[in-house]
Amino acid sequence: MSGHGTISLWTARDEIESRAFEPRIDAGPEGSIPGFRHFLQSPLQPPTAAQQCEPTDAQQPEPTEAQRFAIDGVPFDPKCSDQRQQAENLMKKLAGIIEVEPKPGAREQFNDWIPSGYTYFLQLIAHDLVESSLFLSRSEGSVLGLSNVRSKPLRLETIFGGGPIQCPFAYNEDKSGFRNRLRLGEVRKDGKFYTGNTDDLRDIARARATEVLGENSYPEALIADGRNDSHAILSQIVVMFHHLQNQLLESLDDNPKICPTGSHLVNAQRKFVAGQSACALIYRSIIRNDILSKILHPGVFAEYESGRITVLDPPQGLDTGTWLVPLEFSFGFFRFGHAMIRSVYSFNPRTEISEYRGLGLPLILEHTSEKNAGLMPFEEFWTIDWQRFFGSDPATTNFSVPIGPWSRLDIEGAARGQDTNEPGLTFRDLTSSIATQPWSVRALAERLSPTHGKLLQLSPFLRGPLDTPKAPPWYADISRWLSERRSAPETGQHLDDNDIRILATDPPIPFFARFEAGLDPGIAGKHLGVLTSIVVADVFYGIFQHDRLLDIDGNWDLAAQLRRLSEILFDGKPDAFSGAENVTTVERLIDFLGARIEFPTGG
Repeated sequence: MSGHGTISLWTARDEIESRAFEPRIDAGPEGSIPGFRHFLQSPLQPPTAAQQCEPTDAQQPEPTEAQRFAIDGVPFDPKCSDQRQQAENLMKKLAGIIEVEPKPGAREQFNDWIPSGYTYFLQLIAHDLVESSLFLSRSEGSVLGLSNVRSKPLRLETIFGGGPIQCPFAYNEDKSGFRNRLRLGEVRKDGKFYTGNTDDLRDIARARATEVLGENSYPEALIADGRNDSHAILSQIVVMFHHLQNQLLESLDDNPKICPTGSHLVNAQRKFVAGQSACALIYRSIIRNDILSKILHPGVFAEYESGRITVLDPPQGLDTGTWLVPLEFSFGFFRFGHAMIRSVYSFNPRTEISEYRGLGLPLILEHTSEKNAGLMPFEEFWTIDWQRFFGSDPATTNFSVPIGPWSRLDIEGAARGQDTNEPGLTFRDLTSSIATQPWSVRALAERLSPTHGKLLQLSPFLRGPLDTPKAPPWYADISRWLSERRSAPETGQHLDDNDIRILATDPPIPFFARFEAGLDPGIAGKHLGVLTSIVVADVFYGIFQHDRLLDIDGNWDLAAQLRRLSEILFDGKPDAFSGAENVTTVERLIDFLGARIEFPTGG
């Protein structure tokens, strides 16, 4: 987590920052950072003809600077040093309040609707949507060269990378000599040096350069996206997808109905494309049927899933090879997962929280090839029994923390790592969001009101007039909540009345997203609130509908998609992926992989 790239107000400075936010040839449609754009349109530009939606533009107000996030009524400009200092101070105060809510020592409450595995599945999805070219939180002021280099969204590029040619280290050879199988690593026995041949393939592949390193350590994670070894839970979720691809390829090898082409290399390449495409279709089906059904507001999910709501903001950049990620989504609304992090997790029966206090977040974040190469590969003690992360048994399942404007000091400290001068997770989220000069929450809600008005009325914080910047409908609720928590001695932060007025008038997106989920009594942190759900749903359903893998309709069910994929790649034969048609949830994925990922021994 501490290595995640962000746009922060320490690292986006002065001359360099000014250049980064000016229009450039390689930038997106509004002169933004390459690979990014604003949701719907720039809050400073009128909509294009293609962006117009019902009702007519006569009823759509022209965008003005008043639609941008503002501090005390002044649209925020990160190039202005005075504004930046004011914003930094205000966000530090707000983060300091959030970091100690609920109060330390209070019993941690959990959300039995969302097991904790989904927290980290969402992190994998985030990596599959955005691959930043720089880690801005560690770039000491330079934002030059920042871009999103993810070419296509939700195609498991974070797992497959650019394929065997671009990422050969992530793949094993098959008998044809073509590298088409994602690598897997062997787990070692507890307390034993790695000697290989355990046949328990439940770790990612790890390696060491023997000419460089004489010691017994394995610092190189042989995966396509190094961020996926950022902690011990995420790397094991990656293992599931490596096993999925391997299992699909094995089933293709064993299928007598698939006629070979006469070339071992062509056969291997064709099966690689088939396996990769099938994995992506299964992954999208899990996101649609399982992930979104859990995290979205039920009213929003029902409207988008049924098609009664039309996607307002279809994905852009798909035809040029680099899709443009909405800034408000990536740096704002989709940061809600940070609220769901627990302090302690039980990985398996040997790490019961009641007996061993489980595995704490700092240990989990340090258990990687980069941070602790000498502890790699994983010992059995560190392997996951997946029912503890995706199950439903109250006695053993790690349920997530309810979504809301709260964190823990130990979580914030774990995200900082050993450098105590680094910002915490909450502060980074807040400053990253406002540095992108996003829509204000009020203006965005007003913009969505003509098409999503009935949904907005489901939220107690969005009912009422949205056309008055100084009196948004949530003002009293946020003011009250902040006033009750205005001081946090643990972090040394205090909000005065003026701070509270400014934050309640124009809340930063990450804060509002967590507030509307956690403080709506009808939700109580179980899932996202209405506005966040609308933006998240619009992005995901836009991808499902407009980014077609091999021209396969994203609205078909998984069985129909896999059948069509089989016909396209295997001479009209429809059943190359028989047995995988029902893998539409994480639980079914776990069942499908079976003994391969089963605790205590996989295969």
